[in-house]
Amino acid sequence: MAASWTPLESNPSVINPMIEKMGVKGVQTVDVLFFEDESIGSPQYAVLLCFPEYKKVDDIMKPIYEQAKAADDSVFFMKQKISNACGTFALFHSLANLEKRIDLGNGSFAKWLDEAKKVGVEERSDLLANNAELAAIHAAAATGGQTAPSEDVEHHFICYVGKNEVLYEIDSRRPFAREIGPTTETTFVKDVGVACQHLIEKLDNVSFSAIALVDQ
Repeated sequence: MAASWTPLESNPSVINPMIEKMGVKGVQTVDVLFFEDESIGSPQYAVLLCFPEYKKVDDIMKPIYEQAKAADDSVFFMKQKISNACGTFALFHSLANLEKRIDLGNGSFAKWLDEAKKVGVEERSDLLANNAELAAIHAAAATGGQTAPSEDVEHHFICYVGKNEVLYEIDSRRPFAREIGPTTETTFVKDVGVACQHLIEKLDNVSFSAIALVDQ
């Protein structure tokens, strides 16, 4: 990967200012303490999952993706070509696939998305790497967390997003977005818990974190 950014912290206090600075309106992220949490409001739009030992995860997920159903072209996807940017890619994948459900505004993210939809999945990452405004927003968020950024990154972000009542898993290190199954805006977070249960059990590591994208 040619470009390299500072990794994000999985923390709503880091992600929410990014969302606001990019011009997206009316949504925020909240911590998911457990996937059956009834206190998470509805509608539930997306979940950003941050997990450890990504190399071990690769071994767990490889056979699943070999048999997985790829999402159709209506699902926005881009391959990550920026090191340590998986948190921003997970956030961007979430927002981009919610274009018809939330107000993306007319700021830097919406403008980038308009251009990104015109190019292929390989070029979208380059378009982001060359966007000085979005790179600066990421950098400000990455250095504003509660923990100092580490150069030795073992954690990785992916996202789960609901689109047209279908749940998708989007990992920017994979070749495509994976279709999982039906979901609703009231059961979405629970459905994500079921979808990632296999990974959590196989990994056997409690160093997971999840944040949900919901209305403000």
